[in-house]
Amino acid sequence: MYRVLPLLITLLPAIAVGQDFDDLPDSPDDVVTPPTAPPTAPEMPRARGYQFDGVAKKLRGERAYDMEFGFRGRWVTVPKSILDVWYYDSSDENWAYIERRPRIKGYALGVEFVVKGESANGIFYAEFMDSEMETGYWDDVEEPPDHLDGDFLAPSAGLGLIAFGADYAYEAHLVRTSDTQGRFGLSYLIGGGLGMGIMTGRLDRWGPDDEGNPSYKRYLDGDDPDENKRLPRVYPMVDVNTGIRINLGNRMVWRIEGGLHTLLYYGMSAGVTF
Repeated sequence: MYRVLPLLITLLPAIAVGQDFDDLPDSPDDVVTPPTAPPTAPEMPRARGYQFDGVAKKLRGERAYDMEFGFRGRWVTVPKSILDVWYYDSSDENWAYIERRPRIKGYALGVEFVVKGESANGIFYAEFMDSEMETGYWDDVEEPPDHLDGDFLAPSAGLGLIAFGADYAYEAHLVRTSDTQGRFGLSYLIGGGLGMGIMTGRLDRWGPDDEGNPSYKRYLDGDDPDENKRLPRVYPMVDVNTGIRINLGNRMVWRIEGGLHTLLYYGMSAGVTF
């Protein structure tokens, strides 16, 4: 009986579909189990991240320009040859005072922010220009000469300019950092810009008196100044710049430049690129 039951179970599907019994196995031992295919891993859906590569780059902060932040220092002056056009000096005949005419000079310290493209640079700055002009005698050129009618001027502490503005600079690459594996770069810059300066401090003035005493004698005698020299409080900052930029690695930047910053100047700046 135990051998008949398996055989019946084997024959039932054949009976249901009307299969010929000659093709059926004689016993359960003759039943051949068809081979089964090995299981396959389910097909994974295609990743769609490639569609957003451009968006991801922007989200990571990649951009077509660099930014720089740095500190700047400049020495500014008006050349003696220019002042000689309007004022006498100790080298002129019959110069009245014992000391030479003062020089207009100073230094400017500040910060700057740079937006740098392939060749275009936008430079935004803020600085304080401190006057280094000495106290002294100023005798204006006139005909006929009168060397006793000049003014004696004494700058107060803090005389200077608070200046801010923006410059454009075109950059011509001489050595690219990509040619030195990011170690060194050298380029030439030329450009200009505009800004505004606000004067701080004051300039005290002594003039000759009605008794014929020159201004420098009144100053040395300790007389009070007649007034503050009337100077504009706001000045335009006109820039014409040229110089070189040195890249040290991919982060450090050093600029050496000169030109016109309302006054003639030369100086440098150092900063980092990010």
